[in-house]
Amino acid sequence: LSQRGGDDTWSEERCEELWERVEGVRHKLTRILHPAKLTPYLRQCKVMDEQDEDEVLNSTQYPLRISKAGRLLDILRGQGQRGLQAFMESLEFYHPEQYTQLTGEQPTQRCSLILGKMLLTPTGAASRVYLGPSPTS
Repeated sequence: LSQRGGDDTWSEERCEELWERVEGVRHKLTRILHPAKLTPYLRQCKVMDEQDEDEVLNSTQYPLRISKAGRLLDILRGQGQRGLQAFMESLEFYHPEQYTQLTGEQPTQRCSLILGKMLLTPTGAASRVYLGPSPTS
């Protein structure tokens, strides 16, 4: 879901369609997602804060990983388009088959503008790539 889909990739209509797809496989997603793996990335994308992360990972209200994953999805949905975009990117990294199932696209393992054009190397290590004009000192 990078820029391959054109200008309407993250339109309100497209986001609603993707959230409906997520809800359609919510049962499956809550069983495969590991919130502790996803929350650092989602915090870096600023779609979750420390309080959200603590609630998902440590609240006695969500004792099971499945309930934690469900709460995580609810928080991300509340973040609108940015929450969806960050979630889809996290699926690209950790659950590429689910990403493809939901979007119909192959994962690119490339982050969006949220992280300032962060790319993954073949070893999986992240490296920042500045794609703007040369900075002057």
